[in-house]
Amino acid sequence: MNDQALIQTVEKLIDAGCHYRVEELESLYSPDFTVHILQEDSSLLSFDYEQCLDLFRSLRDSEAPPLDTTAKFHFSEVQDGIGFVMVTRTMNLLGDGSKNIVFNLTLKETAKGWQVSREHAVVIGDA
Repeated sequence: MNDQALIQTVEKLIDAGCHYRVEELESLYSPDFTVHILQEDSSLLSFDYEQCLDLFRSLRDSEAPPLDTTAKFHFSEVQDGIGFVMVTRTMNLLGDGSKNIVFNLTLKETAKGWQVSREHAVVIGDA
């Protein structure tokens, strides 16, 4: 069963991120946010809240073209007050060509609404 509030939050996150709207990302990510991305070569990239926002700022400031917002949602649910979303995206986030990436997001409900606190991503190959 899919939870629409979670999907809507992640859709906002995707749109804000793909268009480098850092101010929106600041409220969609929780201050304790971390992301871990397992690369195709089994190396792990990790970013905290500030590092992630800095990445999007640098893309915005370099006038990088927007990223593709296409997303395929596989699963979303709330369990014991924690939200979980699985989504597949095709994107060229790190400038190394378009990649298919599976994202597993953990969200928590705060006074600002649902916020993403964790992302675990696995790059599954070239697009």
